[in-house]
This record gives sequence, C-alpha cells and structure tokens, in this order.
Amino acid sequence: MTLNSNAHELSLRQKVLSGLRWSAGARFVAQLITWAITIFVIRLLTPDDYGLMAMAMVFIGFLTMLNEMGFGAAIIQRRDVDKPTLQKIFGFLIIANTLLFLATLATAPLIAGFFNEHRLSPIIRFLSIQFVVMPFGVIPQSLIDRSMLFRRRAIVDLTSALTGSVITLLLALNGFGVWSLVWGSLCLSICRTIGLNLVRPCLSRPQLSFENMRNIISFGGYVTLTRIIWFFFVQADIFIVGKVLGKELLGFYSVSKNLASLPMDKIVGIINQVAFPAFSKVQSDPQRAAALCLKMVRVMSCLAFPILWGISSVAHELIGVVLGPKWDMAIIPFQLMALLVPLRMVGNLLEPSVLGLGRPEVSFVNVLFAFGILCPCIIVGTHWGIVGVSIAWVTVYPLIFIRNLSRTATALGMRLPDLLFAMARPAFAASAMYASVVTAKAFFGFDANSAVYLILLIIIGAAVYSSLVLSLHREGCQEVLELIR
Repeated sequence: MTLNSNAHELSLRQKVLSGLRWSAGARFVAQLITWAITIFVIRLLTPDDYGLMAMAMVFIGFLTMLNEMGFGAAIIQRRDVDKPTLQKIFGFLIIANTLLFLATLATAPLIAGFFNEHRLSPIIRFLSIQFVVMPFGVIPQSLIDRSMLFRRRAIVDLTSALTGSVITLLLALNGFGVWSLVWGSLCLSICRTIGLNLVRPCLSRPQLSFENMRNIISFGGYVTLTRIIWFFFVQADIFIVGKVLGKELLGFYSVSKNLASLPMDKIVGIINQVAFPAFSKVQSDPQRAAALCLKMVRVMSCLAFPILWGISSVAHELIGVVLGPKWDMAIIPFQLMALLVPLRMVGNLLEPSVLGLGRPEVSFVNVLFAFGILCPCIIVGTHWGIVGVSIAWVTVYPLIFIRNLSRTATALGMRLPDLLFAMARPAFAASAMYASVVTAKAFFGFDANSAVYLILLIIIGAAVYSSLVLSLHREGCQEVLELIR
C-alpha cells in the first residue's frame, strides 16, 4: 500500500512539474512576443481607444463569467465523468451561450447609452460572437486539464495568443484604432477553441436533462457565483472610473492597472492551470494538500514580490522609456497598483486549493467580503481622480487579504502564521531591494527617459534581492529552481 502511495505521489509530482514547465515555457515565449507587440500597439493607439475597449469588456467580461456555468471546474474536480454527463453539460452550455449572445445583441445600445458613448454598441455586438464559439471549447479544455495534458494545452494557448496579438498589431498599423483590439480578442477566442478541439476531440450530440446533475449543478453554481462577484470585484474600479471620470482618464487607469497586473495574469494563470487538477487528485489527503499549498505560496512569493515591487520602484523610468511621455498620467497609478499585486497573486493562488478539495463556498465568501469592502472605498477615491482610486486599492486590499487568508487557512486545516511566514522572507528581501533602488536614484540623479539608467536600476535591485533571498530563504529558492530544471 505504501509503495503504491509513494508511486502515485511521485507520478503526480512529475505531472505537476512537467505541467508547470510546459505551461511556463510556452507562456514565456508567448509573452516575450505579445508583451512587445502590446507595448508597440499602446504606442500606436490612444487612451481613448483603450478606454472604449475597457468599457466594452466590462460588459462582455461579465457575461463571460456566466458562459460555462462552472461546469468546466466541475468536470475537473469530479472523480468520475461519463459520456452521458458530458452530453448533458454540452446541452446546457449551448443553451446558456445562445441566450448570452441574444442578450448582448439586445442590450448593446443600452450599455452604450449608459456610458454616453454611441461607438460602444457595434463593438459590444461584434464581441458577442465569442458566445457562439465558447461552448465548443469548455469540455475539451476541462478534459485536457483533468488528464493533466499540459504540454498540449500550452501549445494551443501559445498559438492562439500569438495569432491574436499579430492580428491586433497588423490592424493597428493600418489605422483601425480600437477595432484592432476588438478583432484581436475575437480571433484569439476562435483560434483557441479550434486548437482545443484538435487536441481533445469530444463533440457529441448535446442533451438537456437534469437527471444525476444535482451535484454538478450545485458545484458549478458556487463557482459561477464566485466568478461573477470576482468579476465585479476586479472590474468595479473600471466601471466606476469610466462613469465618474470619463473614458480618457479610464484609458490611463486601465493601462496602468493592466500593465501592473500582467505578471499576475500570466504567472497565476500558469500555476492555477496545474494546481486545480493537482488538488483534485489529493482531495482525500488533507496533509498532502496543506503541504502542496504551502509550497505554492513559497514559490509564488519568491517570484511575485521581487518582480512587482521591482516594477513599482522603477515605474517612472519604465513608463518613460517604454510608453513615452503621453502616458505620464499612468505613472503613479501604475506604481501604486504594482505594490499590492503580490498579495493578489497569493490570494488568487489559494482558490484552486479550496476548489480542488470540494469547498467552493470558501471562495464565494472570500470574494463577496472583498467586493463589499472595496467598492465603497473606490467610489470615495474618485474624488481624487485615478490616483485616489489607486490609493483606495493599496490601503484597503491588504486588510481584505489577511481576513480572507485566515478563512482559507481554516478551511484547509492550516495555521495563518504558517502562510504568512511563507511570504515574509521574500517580502522583506523585496522591501530592501525597493529601498536600494530609491537610494540609487538619489545617488545617480534622475533620468526617466534613459534606457541605460533603467537597466542600471534593475541590475542594482536584482543584485540586492538575490543576495538577501539566497541567505534568508534558501528553501524557497531551491523550490523555484526545481521548477526550472
């Protein structure tokens, strides 16, 4: 029995490490290209273009939270899934997405009227085509993740991301403005769906039946509600800024927030893609789940704090060199938002742990608590413009994080101090790194438009962080290196 258990644990570990390597490698290659393209596109387009796209995505993004009804997560989490169940899920997905498509077509003028921007209506209607495509990708993706076929999934994600980015760039170069972003988003979705079906063909006749679906619907319902509230939580500031401060300031704010969140979106996406199936495999062994969770927090902290706090420390120089002077108003929001992203990365990381162990209600309560606390503070912050909104995030979110971390630790049978200690040493080393960069600026002077100066600051910060974290947190460094090897 012990030999079988050890063999199973070794197999799971190998699958997790292989999945992380393939996902990280593919996304790293994709991001080197797509980030370069994104930065070039930002220089071509205007804050007004990005403001329009942000307004449209508030509505489209919300409906996207509903499109799979949590069934994808249910497929991964369940120990056994048969073909009749998949056919029933497919039937529900087709009906749900058809309704979303029709609702989007009907309400697009109302959304445009709410923002007092008539150009939004055709953009929203065009983006609604995604709802016709999406139901055909949910089941293949879930089965790929359930089987931990991460290499194939990584290739699909890489191909679709590059396709969408290249199309966006080509259209931006030819003067399509905001429509280059719209077409890029739609082409990415179509390409990804086609790729998933090529990797894991599973199309069959859809069925509409509630028989033996109670547990799946219940699990999916919690996941869907959590995602809806999470969407409002992370998009509330976009909605409020767009309505109160207008599309131009929203353009500055959305770019600063998106740039600060890029590492979170990519790194957490990689780990969550692997973590959820892994936790589902060990749901009957709480001790292994707790150990896996602590390891994930240590690895994430070693990556997140130096990257994001390093970005914050050189925000003026980074915006000046990469985006140019027309984006100066985004500097302070970018600098502030980058400070709290490491906490958001660790917080987001814990969601697959409670989902994999069959506790979706914990994620639901966490997100509901965060949404109820943060939104009023953002509204107050708009009195001081986009800087005030950023200050609201930085002031309030750490308090939300500690409370939600405590609730999650209890659900996982862990102690809050253990989770905090796993984060403490990388955070301390990153704080010292930040101080060293600020000191270097005072010593060398200030030149926000010099790439050489920016590189010098990055080298100083990296040297300080590396020396400190190697001496204070060798265990975490070894775990990061283990993923790279």
